[in-house]
Amino acid sequence: MSVPSLCARRSICPGNRRLETALNPFMGRVGGPMLNFAAKTPLKCVRMPMTVASKMSALVNNEDALKVWLSDKRSAGNAMTMAFLGSYLSYQPVTEPEDFNVCPILLTQPAVDRWTPLHLSEPFLKRIQKVPVNVVMLESAGHYPLEQPGLSQMVDAIDAFYRNGAARQQGIEWLP
Repeated sequence: MSVPSLCARRSICPGNRRLETALNPFMGRVGGPMLNFAAKTPLKCVRMPMTVASKMSALVNNEDALKVWLSDKRSAGNAMTMAFLGSYLSYQPVTEPEDFNVCPILLTQPAVDRWTPLHLSEPFLKRIQKVPVNVVMLESAGHYPLEQPGLSQMVDAIDAFYRNGAARQQGIEWLP
């Protein structure tokens, strides 16, 4: 069975977050244009460590966990090509938020997220008018919600969201 719904952990436009989430103000202002330029040159294959490209120190609020993520070459310790980073920063959605009418949206937002605080997502979410948008705050949780009770709140919110989507498909208005 397919349940049409969108569970979002991130719902911001990259352009709106650059200064606040950048490693430093200089990179926030000129990093994107520099990456877009580099992506169109032979430098496009050069890999930039994510610790240079972004404020990876804000990934988690637990220092021990952060050390693990930063040492993992498949996660925060990774490096991306200039081409990828340029395309990410210049991404334009196929459907504008005002036109999105496909399914309900759930944003599970960590309350202590130093990477992407809620106020960066709100302008985007407010533009969505054709489907229900539900924001669930994850208490005491950081960007990677490892902390309790936020982690359990996220699991419960996603479970309820999908169960309610399945119930709506079967003609039931809402499950408790």
